[in-house]
Amino acid sequence: MDDKLSLLIKIAQQRSGLVLLDDLKQLSFSPSAISRLVSRGILRRVHRGTVYALSDAHLNFEAEIAAACFAVADSWASGVSAAQYWGIRRVPKGRIEISVNTDFHPNLTGVRIRRVNLPEPEIVTSIHGWSVSSPQQTLFEIALEVDDRTLLSAYEDCLNRELVTISGVREFGSRAVKMGRHGSARFRRVILGRPDELPIAMSHPELELVRALEERDPRWRRQFPIEIPGSHTIHVDIARPDIKLGVEVDGELHDTVVAIHRDKLRDMQAALLGWQILRPTTGDVTDHLMEVISMISRTATQRTMQFKVA
Repeated sequence: MDDKLSLLIKIAQQRSGLVLLDDLKQLSFSPSAISRLVSRGILRRVHRGTVYALSDAHLNFEAEIAAACFAVADSWASGVSAAQYWGIRRVPKGRIEISVNTDFHPNLTGVRIRRVNLPEPEIVTSIHGWSVSSPQQTLFEIALEVDDRTLLSAYEDCLNRELVTISGVREFGSRAVKMGRHGSARFRRVILGRPDELPIAMSHPELELVRALEERDPRWRRQFPIEIPGSHTIHVDIARPDIKLGVEVDGELHDTVVAIHRDKLRDMQAALLGWQILRPTTGDVTDHLMEVISMISRTATQRTMQFKVA
């Protein structure tokens, strides 16, 4: 018994504290022996007698998702749970959500289960053996849960981190939206409606500022290139090339001594070509977006007057 228990504990430690009924059967634990492990406080039931955990194991969010997937055959983590697994920004966190491709609709306490009808769902296997929606299928699934701005920010995040490609999302989306599932309209409008040639925004605050400026004046250009003669090309987050005004949103990566020196050098090089670069921080944009927009608009007006005089 002690040898079997040692093996059981080792299995659980390799699976974030989880033990499956199949593990117990392979170690020849009888139903009565399993009950004794529970009554002695060695194991605790997680889901319907099919998934257990070591009693002293703290199950993190990923382990909670895994437990739900192991409890329901042919299921996978989806929607907001898949988004959290992939680390996609701005998506609500903390809800356990799985999908199952069957007519049977199981129930698990504390778990949202979607019954879907996908001929070939795009799922991948996690490092711990359970399945999860691919990043592009995750984007399609969360389209039902979030607003347009959050969905676009999530898409930009996936593009920036190379979790998806524009061509891959378009190919998947062209198939998915034809099925008319919930969220198809938003996915088509926000993600498939994003121009392919549009540069990728690096952060959510940058994206929010870019969208706000573009809505006010279509002359703003994303990731505008400024060529430094005989040297290299600077790409400004967003710019008005007609008045040589650029805006860079500075985040934590801009706080180091090296980054500060680099940014000053870039600004000096741009200034020699007649450019003015404004640098609001991500905190400024997040907490005081309208004030930042007003400051940029005032500067743009001043630059416009200067260029008219010149």
